[in-house]
Amino acid sequence: MTSNEHALDAILVVMDGTARARSIVHQILRSGRNVAVAGTSSRDLVPYVDAAVRHRVWAVVADPSDPAQVDAIIERATDIVGPVIMIVDPGGLLSDVHSADRRVA
Repeated sequence: MTSNEHALDAILVVMDGTARARSIVHQILRSGRNVAVAGTSSRDLVPYVDAAVRHRVWAVVADPSDPAQVDAIIERATDIVGPVIMIVDPGGLLSDVHSADRRVA
């Protein structure tokens, strides 16, 4: 599979400020998929506002404990980096995991 085969979809990673979350984003990018990163702090997102990945990453400051904001992220990500096919929440910050999972299923 080439890296362009995944270019039409994306994975949403809820950033929690940890090295684990950053590692997950880098693994996703290496796999060729696009990624949406969301976190409560712009500090966690700054590394992904980079010309080297700007067509493959969308970074947004949001509250992952607010289901309405998560819904809006998933909807907007589709327009920017492709349909969200999976959510990775390494820090367990999503308050309504089941609702978010249904949005991407």
